[in-house]
Amino acid sequence: APRCDIASATTSGNVLRCSSKQCIRRKMMKKQSPYTLAYAGVLIAMNVVLSRLVSIPVGTSLRLTVSSVPVILSGMWFGSILGCATGVLGDLIGCVVSGYAPNPLITLSAALMGTIPALLKPFMIKEHSPVRRYLRFLAVIALTMMITSQGTSTLGLALMYGMPFRATWLTRLPQTVFLMVVNSLLCSLLYSRVHFPVIETKKNVE
Repeated sequence: APRCDIASATTSGNVLRCSSKQCIRRKMMKKQSPYTLAYAGVLIAMNVVLSRLVSIPVGTSLRLTVSSVPVILSGMWFGSILGCATGVLGDLIGCVVSGYAPNPLITLSAALMGTIPALLKPFMIKEHSPVRRYLRFLAVIALTMMITSQGTSTLGLALMYGMPFRATWLTRLPQTVFLMVVNSLLCSLLYSRVHFPVIETKKNVE
C-alpha cells in the first residue's frame, strides 16, 4: 500500500507530500469534498434554470431543453451518488418553482439520468479521438434517454394527463432523438474542456 513521505514535511506549515500519485489523489479528494458539493449545487441551479426558464414547451408532453446536461456531467465529474442527487434535487426544486406537485416517475428519470452515465463513464472516456469519444457519449446517452426521457418520463406524463402510452411515446420520439445528439455533443465537449481547480489547504505539522 502506498505510504506518505512524512520526512518531506517541514514545520513551516507545508502540506504533507505523498510518495505516490494515489496517495496524493486520495488526500486531495478528501480536502475538496466541500467544494465538490458547491460545484454540484451550481449544476443543480443550472438544471433548474434550463428546465424551467430556458426551455421551449411544445404541447403537454413535449419540451425542448438541454437541462439533462448538468445532471449527466454532475454524475461523470463527481460520481453516481451526486449525479443522482443532482437530478432529484433539480427536479424537486423545479417543481416548487413551477408550482406543481412532483411526478415520481419523472423524478426517477432525473435520478437515472445522473446515475447511468456515471456508471458507464469508463466506457465513455476510453477513446481519446474526439469523434470516437463523441460516438461513445452518444451511445450511452441514447441508452440513458431511451430508459428515462422516452421510458419512465413518458409513462409518468401519460398517467398524469390520461393519454395513451403508445401515442405519447411516438409523439415524444423525434424530440428524444434530437436531444440525444445535442446532449451528447454538449456533454462530450464540456467534459473534455472544463477542468475544476485543485484547491489546496495548508496544514500545520506538529
